[in-house]
Amino acid sequence: MFFARRSVASARLQLRNQQPHRFGSHAAHHAAPVKESFGRSFYVTVGTFASCYVIYRIHKATEESGSQSWIANLIQKWTPSEQVFEQRNAIRTVAMEKAARDRHLFASQGPSETYGLMQPEVSFHPVQPYNLIPGGDADMSKVIAHYEHQNQAMEEARVARMKNGKVVSLYE
Repeated sequence: MFFARRSVASARLQLRNQQPHRFGSHAAHHAAPVKESFGRSFYVTVGTFASCYVIYRIHKATEESGSQSWIANLIQKWTPSEQVFEQRNAIRTVAMEKAARDRHLFASQGPSETYGLMQPEVSFHPVQPYNLIPGGDADMSKVIAHYEHQNQAMEEARVARMKNGKVVSLYE
């Protein structure tokens, strides 16, 4: 009995690993021979190369004779003159310079460097403003006036530089 069980298990493994035969075998059937051609793309490619070579030889022959070929005349007819390119470049240069000036102007006008606090006196005291004696705060009017005067002087210097035509940026 034990020997029979062991042989059934090995037979089961062999059947599991064997490839199934589906839809019969295709070894006996062959497709009919088909006549294959190069196709349209081959002939278009060969024709393109041939026509380019013929046009090149015609162009080379007329150049060697001293006159311009009809291809060169055609290209020269449809190519804009140098003056057109110079005018376009001048207009684009002026537009780029104006855009750069505007960008420097906007970059120099940064956001406010101070934050609007609900209680500005909190930043000057190391403790919370609770249970303080009225009148015990320091007088900050001189400090405020000093920094307003300093900022005004910096702004006047920046405006003077801008009037002189120098580039004005935030980092000067």
